[in-house]
Amino acid sequence: MAKASQQVNFTVDKRNWVAVRAGDIIPNTAWIATGPRGRVQLVRGVESISFQPNTVAGIFTSSFGERKTEVVEQAGVLDLEIEKRSKPHTTVQTPFLAAVVKGTNFRVSVSKSAAEVTVNRGLVQVTSFASGQRANVGPGQGASVDGVKGMTVSGDVSTPVVTAVAPSVARVPAVGATTLNGQAETESSKASGASSSVSNSVGSGDRDSASHSFGNEGRNGNRYGADNGSSNGNENAAGNDDGQGNAVGNDSDNGDNNGIGSGKDKDKKDKKDKSDKKDKNKGKGNDDD
Repeated sequence: MAKASQQVNFTVDKRNWVAVRAGDIIPNTAWIATGPRGRVQLVRGVESISFQPNTVAGIFTSSFGERKTEVVEQAGVLDLEIEKRSKPHTTVQTPFLAAVVKGTNFRVSVSKSAAEVTVNRGLVQVTSFASGQRANVGPGQGASVDGVKGMTVSGDVSTPVVTAVAPSVARVPAVGATTLNGQAETESSKASGASSSVSNSVGSGDRDSASHSFGNEGRNGNRYGADNGSSNGNENAAGNDDGQGNAVGNDSDNGDNNGIGSGKDKDKKDKKDKSDKKDKNKGKGNDDD
């Protein structure tokens, strides 16, 4: 803790608050709150985070592999000086937007209904949760996200380009809010998709629905794809599975019957030939006598 004024406290359990003094070491996962006249600056190496009055934010650092820091700001104003690295390593989460940085100097302001990012140096990627918008904000530029209206961007010379991304849900609620920003939109989207799926299935009939289902799974899974291919080949030969079975059975029956019939006819012929031969031999014997 490099600098601290009165009306600055921190907690690790969100129940017991401890007053902060200059020189104190703030533990990881701590939440810090400043009063109407409270100001505090946290320093780690060349990086610093300055809390302005009426600010509430938590700082969470992961030490697994490459160190990453996540700042969760619920209200107030933070000024951040972040070391430049090759990969993004610091994220600021607010009730309305997320800011991802590699290394830069920027400010994040949060009110009850909106959040804003302004950049002095470097580049910050800003994403709006509920509206599904994203912009890379550079020096002299800013992005503001309203909880209802979405993202607006501005710039001294040029404005950032806004692109569309998938809506998401904030990790921290706004002060006084009972739900997370983006939660209603996400749940509504899921419910709409499920309703459309049910409607299509019921409206198309059992046979069409089953056929459509197997067609989709055939494209997505090898098992149904193989079954469909096999079925198509069999249908060309016999028309359907039952027809194929009957045809095979008939062929087998005919073959067996033909074989059995041929054998019986041969036995009868042999017996007749022997009988005729005996009669002939008897006739010859009588003539000689």
